[in-house]
Amino acid sequence: MPGGVWALALALMLLDPGNAQECSPGGHRVLQNPHRSVHFDSLHLQQSATQDLICDHSLAAGWYRFLIFDRPAEMPTKCVEMNHCGTQAPIWLSLRESETLPAPGEIKQLTACATWQFLLSTTKDCCLFQIPVFVRNCGQFFVYLLQPTQGCMGYCAEAISDAKSHPCSSDEIEVEGDCVRQLSASLTPPPPGRPEVVVELIESRVFCRCAFDVPPTNNSVGFIIAWSRLSSQEVKEELKQETTVRAYSLLELDGINLRLGDRIFCMASIFFLKKPHVKSLAIESQEFFAGIKLKPELSTISEDGRAYQLRIESTIPVVCSKFSELDPECKISLKLKTVNQDLVFFWSVYPCRSW
Repeated sequence: MPGGVWALALALMLLDPGNAQECSPGGHRVLQNPHRSVHFDSLHLQQSATQDLICDHSLAAGWYRFLIFDRPAEMPTKCVEMNHCGTQAPIWLSLRESETLPAPGEIKQLTACATWQFLLSTTKDCCLFQIPVFVRNCGQFFVYLLQPTQGCMGYCAEAISDAKSHPCSSDEIEVEGDCVRQLSASLTPPPPGRPEVVVELIESRVFCRCAFDVPPTNNSVGFIIAWSRLSSQEVKEELKQETTVRAYSLLELDGINLRLGDRIFCMASIFFLKKPHVKSLAIESQEFFAGIKLKPELSTISEDGRAYQLRIESTIPVVCSKFSELDPECKISLKLKTVNQDLVFFWSVYPCRSW
């Protein structure tokens, strides 16, 4: 938002402080990506899912409220380490000496800071970039007048609850905004349901999806998902490991990391977002074969004039361009050979479907 428009917006709000339209449901937007949590480590996104990194340079200027897993959330008021909140440069709300958050019904202009550490530097700068932010206290929650960032930075959020005004008892601790007994808080999360590997077509590219059921829990959780395949020596080779807040993972059948004929497995475990070291038991999927199967796998066919029936099944879609459905090159060709020589006596062509 240009400086003149920003100042005009503040002037209008100060002229009519009682008419806080931004507190009404239609007066603000909601930012509820769980990656914005101060407890979310963004490093794995930079390694495997850069498209999921939060970059608020395209954020529309306006009033926003934060939610984390449907819980009320606020911008943190302490320095946030780099590579958190789903971004590289997390933005937090700086309260200088004598500054406080606005009281109910009030609005204040405060300063948001972006944390950054230059390459080869040993120290970080908690406030290398500064952004003006207006904060309105709506009584039950805060709303923030945000503007787009100059680069790939992200506004952070921290889940809150009534525990702020009602402190936990001596035998309880606060976990993700809830007061839970220390005994239950120290327990490991329940394991996920058995993962299942299925095939999915995304924009003409073939992916394997590892998905599983998540048991109910009072705490916010994340997932560690590992992919592996069985080598020719019957040894499992790890292909990819991902830490995510989504209860699934995708792995592309690209012919390099994952190939036709591979026998694939995925394994999943659950951890508490606030205590990443507290993990559940890891559960592994059944084997998934990515390729074409012949049923029955073994069969003796004699040259006796009789008809023999074999069934061919593909566990993955064979992709043809929509413009090449009638192209004779878009096909699967199979040939049978005799035992003693390479003489072809049966030729079968299966046209591919477009997906």
